[in-house]
Amino acid sequence: MLYPGDAVMFSAGAVVFDNSRENVLTVVCMDKESGEEIVMFPKGRIEEGEAPTTAACREVEEEAGVICHIQAPEELMGFEVRYNQSIAKTKVIYWYVATFVKTTSQRLEDHEKFSVRWIDVDEANSILSFENDRKLLKTCVEKACIK
Repeated sequence: MLYPGDAVMFSAGAVVFDNSRENVLTVVCMDKESGEEIVMFPKGRIEEGEAPTTAACREVEEEAGVICHIQAPEELMGFEVRYNQSIAKTKVIYWYVATFVKTTSQRLEDHEKFSVRWIDVDEANSILSFENDRKLLKTCVEKACIK
């Protein structure tokens, strides 16, 4: 829910499947407070004037060094709204299904310190760190006829 006066940040991301459709791309980082590994799908802020689908592909390339293609039709697979009451900030995330095209020589975002991991779709529920990502993957598999 959006509240009047809230700061709103718009983000986009993609659930990227390899050519076999058996593995999904994740990025891995360390939680700053706990030091625990966080495994999630690549996503990031939408730049001014940028389409969500373009932002999703750009973020995958920046965070994972992978060029992807949003699967046609460019149907939105998920829409997530997070609200942080302590700072009155709402984050809206647009999610898409994409397919792997190729790796790129573009450097990963150094400040994010991501590593890249392809994980088996069938094992993803036990590996992904967030329940929302697990639900998103299930939706992608069902709607996109993956596996």
